[in-house]
Amino acid sequence: MSPLCSWADARPEGFAKGVTGGGNAMVVRPATPDELKTALCATYDTHGQCTDDTPRVIALDHTFDFRGSVISNGSAQVTEAGCMANACPHGGGQWAIDGANHFCQSKPPATVTYDKAGLQRLKVGSNKTLIGLGSHAGIQGMGLFVGGGSHNVIVRNLTLSDINPRVVWGGDALTLDDTDGVWIDHDTFVRIGRQMVVTGWGSATHVTLSNNEFDGRTPYSATCDGHHYWVWLFLGHHDTLTLVGNYVHDTSGRAPHSGGMGDADVRAQLVNNVFAHLSYQGAIMSRTATSHLLVEGNAFVDVAHPLFNDTRQPGTAFAPFTQATGDACRVAIGRPCVVNQQHLSGDDYRPEDVPALAAFSAYREYLVTPQPAEIALAQVPAHAGAGHLTERLTQLRRSTSGFAKH
Repeated sequence: MSPLCSWADARPEGFAKGVTGGGNAMVVRPATPDELKTALCATYDTHGQCTDDTPRVIALDHTFDFRGSVISNGSAQVTEAGCMANACPHGGGQWAIDGANHFCQSKPPATVTYDKAGLQRLKVGSNKTLIGLGSHAGIQGMGLFVGGGSHNVIVRNLTLSDINPRVVWGGDALTLDDTDGVWIDHDTFVRIGRQMVVTGWGSATHVTLSNNEFDGRTPYSATCDGHHYWVWLFLGHHDTLTLVGNYVHDTSGRAPHSGGMGDADVRAQLVNNVFAHLSYQGAIMSRTATSHLLVEGNAFVDVAHPLFNDTRQPGTAFAPFTQATGDACRVAIGRPCVVNQQHLSGDDYRPEDVPALAAFSAYREYLVTPQPAEIALAQVPAHAGAGHLTERLTQLRRSTSGFAKH
């Protein structure tokens, strides 16, 4: 049995309930970026999709830096025509590659240089646990991709950072697209060019994001205030997600932007998260009629719009800020809803859309019962993100020191 068994015994709550990752498989400790790539996915089909379903626990004890690692035509960087996403009056804006929907069409043209590694992704196969040991484990310059049918994946205690932070469309930290059963826990996301987490057009089902820190502080801000805009984008068909105990701070929108194109159907419970110092569009954006958000027990501190109302793309959300009267919650989910709490935040939009609440009636077994928002506010900022399990993981690191590196 793996010495990491006590770590592997931890279990997610919410929609990822039952996800086991690599379980008690033998520990693999990659030493180089190439070894990490192979450990995450050793086999591919002819279309480049990962087919590796061998159970594996992959332990990282340092930061793997992929910046400058993708070289073609003698260079690790690309310089091409793009645009200024937002020209800030005192500098510090973001450039942009001309991404989807002709992003640069109406923006000032600019020459953009970016690292090629940011547009590539580390593909993760099925039945994998990727964990950081101690407080200095992470991946820089390249994001993770869980999709193409991969399932049963755990990512814990890592810092994912520095993916072309100055360039919109310069890379995402975590992409979930056509996947089932993913637990993302106690990770830190910081200095990312585009989305910190994005679900693609394929389904992202049975996903839990828990106890993570989404640190939006950046010198390259699309909103010219040192805040990162692109936090969570949920686009997929039949996405089911739990977001619990996360600390989102110093951002300016998309926490989340929920709802894609066509018949994309999203159900997400946001529970006991703390949102602090969010400017511009603020936090939660339910953008399409098939986006259903249940928002309970969250704390909003200095947030321009805890929920952002865009009448051009109305979505649905049930987000009580005063104790709900009536039986809507009890009828839909079998218990009273837990109210959210705000401090020094906007109060312009407080949706209690019953259709959004009713969308969770068939998913009661996956719903997290919230603690009061004041408990989340007291506990989440101090315990979210990578490095808060350092003592335990340091012990585990010592216990695995005898294993051969692969």
